[in-house]
Amino acid sequence: MSDAAPCGHPLCALVGAGCSLAAGVSRGCRAGPRPDRAIAPAVIDEVRGLLTALDPAQPDAARRAAAAQLARLIRREAREDRSVLVLAADGDLEPALAERLTALCRRAR
Repeated sequence: MSDAAPCGHPLCALVGAGCSLAAGVSRGCRAGPRPDRAIAPAVIDEVRGLLTALDPAQPDAARRAAAAQLARLIRREAREDRSVLVLAADGDLEPALAERLTALCRRAR
């Protein structure tokens, strides 16, 4: 596994490619009705499961697969104008999982 990704996200280093969190959407002005920003309970459950699978005690192959799935989920939700990271800030995840999500998606300095 790579120690660092060019983008600086620890999650991307686990996946082992370029930036796995880039959703390809503009954050600028958007026309039309605003989408529902609420994250579905099933998505929250999936995030919980993936973050649990990303525990450092898990085998590297399992962690890499979970990291890739979490990155896909984050991109998918971002394309629908929903931020998975808000789960950590809003208290929708257990504190340890919220901390892990934030740490994985924060760029290293």
